[in-house]
Amino acid sequence: MSTEINLDELYNNSIKILSDLIGFKTISGEDNSNLINYCENYLHNFGATSFKTFDDEKKKSKSFCNN
Repeated sequence: MSTEINLDELYNNSIKILSDLIGFKTISGEDNSNLINYCENYLHNFGATSFKTFDDEKKKSKSFCNN
């Protein structure tokens, strides 16, 4: 099994993630749940656990993740 880093794959994955992230509407004061859910799902694939906290109106959240 090779331990070499495949730079092309790393680059392509990075571009995919960054493209996904900049596609989310994250205007201050607006619902950010799609972005938070995307990040949580991505990190869960690597075994991270998480929990969310919400603002008073349940429109905005923060996610705390650890591995």
